[in-house]
Amino acid sequence: MKEKILNNSDKIYFFHNKRCSKSREVKKYLDENNIKYSVVDYLNILPNKKFLKNVLVKLENNFEEIIRINEKIYKNLKIDEKAQTFENIMNLVTKYPVLMQRPIVAIERDNEIIESIICRPTELIKSIFD
Repeated sequence: MKEKILNNSDKIYFFHNKRCSKSREVKKYLDENNIKYSVVDYLNILPNKKFLKNVLVKLENNFEEIIRINEKIYKNLKIDEKAQTFENIMNLVTKYPVLMQRPIVAIERDNEIIESIICRPTELIKSIFD
């Protein structure tokens, strides 16, 4: 992560899928370290496109990693629907939220996402908070 120092006013967003073991591991880390966060229940309530775009733009990972390519939905897409452009990835995760990789942790400062990371492996969470 680029900015190691967190401010007390920073807001932490956690894109969580409670059925995902990796996501539960990151949640456990946040809880055990008394880190305050807001859960983004993206499978049920997709965040607005502007917020989602800002999170994806600030990914420390390669943005193509955001798509879960082993999901049946993805495998059944036509080849042109699998284009690895930013716009297409935004369209895919908006249309099929289950395709979005998780868990994702994003940090907002002064109403702007400054960093985000897909916590795979889950130890990547420590790059933000340790």
